Amino acid sequence: MSNVLAFEPTITIRAETLLADPDACKFTVSRTVHPGGPFFFGNKERAGGSPLVEQLFALPGVAHVLVTESVVTVGKEPTASWSELKSAIGAAIRTQLLTGVPAILETARGVSDQEAPEAEVRVVAPVNPDRHPKIQLKRDCDATLIPSGEKLTLSLGERVVVTQALGGSFTVRTEVGQLVRIAVFDADALGLERTSETEAPTEDGPFELRKVFEKLKTVFDPEIPVNVVDLGLIYVCEAHPLADGGHRVEIKMSMTAPGCGMGDVLKADASAKVQAVAGVTAVDIEIVWEPPWDKSRMSEAARLQLDMF
Repeated sequence: MSNVLAFEPTITIRAETLLADPDACKFTVSRTVHPGGPFFFGNKERAGGSPLVEQLFALPGVAHVLVTESVVTVGKEPTASWSELKSAIGAAIRTQLLTGVPAILETARGVSDQEAPEAEVRVVAPVNPDRHPKIQLKRDCDATLIPSGEKLTLSLGERVVVTQALGGSFTVRTEVGQLVRIAVFDADALGLERTSETEAPTEDGPFELRKVFEKLKTVFDPEIPVNVVDLGLIYVCEAHPLADGGHRVEIKMSMTAPGCGMGDVLKADASAKVQAVAGVTAVDIEIVWEPPWDKSRMSEAARLQLDMF
C-alpha cells in the first residue's frame, strides 16, 4: 500500500508498506536523508547520537530503522498501527531535513572517530566502513574468510571495522582489506555482549512450517543485509512427519554465486536455528546449484530494500 505524505512542495515522501512484511514500511524521500549506508538500527539504544533515528524510536511502536541514501525503512511492533505511525514518521523525517543537521552522526554523542573510546563504540548494522571507527579485538578469535569459506584466526589487538551485524553474526573488514565473518559466540572479541540465538531452548507448542520460515529469516548472507528467504536462496522447505510425533525438515538452498565457499557456514546457521522450532526433531539441508540463483528470485521486500527496482 502506498501513500504520498503531504509536506511542503520541496519535500515529497512516499510511504509504501512492504507486501512481504506488513510490519515494515519504506519511506522514499525526494531529498537525500543521509549519504552512504545502508545503516541499520536494531533498537533505540543503538540510535544514540543520531538525531533522526532517535526521533523515530521515540514514536510508540517503532521496532527498527534502516537508512539508505533517500530511503528510510521502518519496522513496527505487530501491535502498532501504520495509520497512526506513517504520518508521524513522515513528519519526523521532514523536520530533520529542515534542520540541516545530519540525520546520522558518525559516532555516539557527537564524539569524533579519533576521540571515541573503544568501550563506547556502538555497532550499527550494517554500517558504512569508511565512517565507522575501528574496533580493536579484545582477544584472538576464529573467523571465516568471505567468500572462500577459509578458516583463519584474527589476533588480539588487530583492528577491524564491522560492516554488517545481522542474524547474530558479524561481518568485519580487516586492516589488510579481507572481509571475514565472526560468529555470535565470539562477540566478546569485538567488545560486545556475548550472546547466541542458537543457545535458546527449543520452542514449545505445535509444529508449524511457518515458524521454520520465520527462523530462516534470521539467517543472513554475510555480504548482503537481506535474509536468505527474501534473497530467494531457499528453493525447497518441506516438513515430513516422523513416527515419534516429530518432524524432519528438508531444505534445499543455494548461494548467490556459484561455488561460494560460505555455503557450509549458512547451512550450519540455518540448521541450528530451525532445530529450535517446536516439533522439529531432524533437519536435512542440502546446498544446490541448479537452477542457478538470479535476482528474479528475490522478494519484493528485498528488491525494495536494496533499491533494485
